[in-house]
Amino acid sequence: MNIFNRIIMIILMLCLRVFSIVTIVNIFFVNLFKWSTVADSIIRYVNNLNIYILTAVLSLVLVIALIILIFEFYRRKIKLANISTDQFGKTMVTQKTAAKQIRESLNNIQGVIDPQVKVVPRQNGIIIDIFSKLITGISVTDKTKEIREAASNFASTNLGFKVLQTNYTATGFITKKVKEVKAVKEEELKEIKQEEQVENKIE
Repeated sequence: MNIFNRIIMIILMLCLRVFSIVTIVNIFFVNLFKWSTVADSIIRYVNNLNIYILTAVLSLVLVIALIILIFEFYRRKIKLANISTDQFGKTMVTQKTAAKQIRESLNNIQGVIDPQVKVVPRQNGIIIDIFSKLITGISVTDKTKEIREAASNFASTNLGFKVLQTNYTATGFITKKVKEVKAVKEEELKEIKQEEQVENKIE
């Protein structure tokens, strides 16, 4: 069940629970109204509605029900990128996995913050789109060239792709101090985890 259908089911279940609670309280405790009176009121209200409005409402309900049904049986296809093809078959990898591997290779480049990678398959190879923030003060031209070359080399050498084009977009610039503080915090967290692991082993 996909997320949309889960939300719809949760809303329906909440409505059903509220209806059940109201019914139990009304029958066994307060007895404020009779269900026959409520049903007669609903029927009279429906009969007094304009026939076109009623048709539109029912059509909307029908369309929503069909959409939910389609979403339930629809399964998004896994997007694949072709590495190689020969007489025995194909070698492929998912776009998500390829993008993740390329992104991890870019984390080692100094001055690059939070790189995001998108792999676009083409008939003869792939196109790599890279997005990241850079540290203020570095040479954008040199750094973007380094990023593109690193991504292209990794994709061709480690993953076996034929890279047709590598695009880079700088999404912002951050001062070096922010980067240094983040690195210090990460190191402190690593040290704390290592100390906890040593203490657990001693115990």
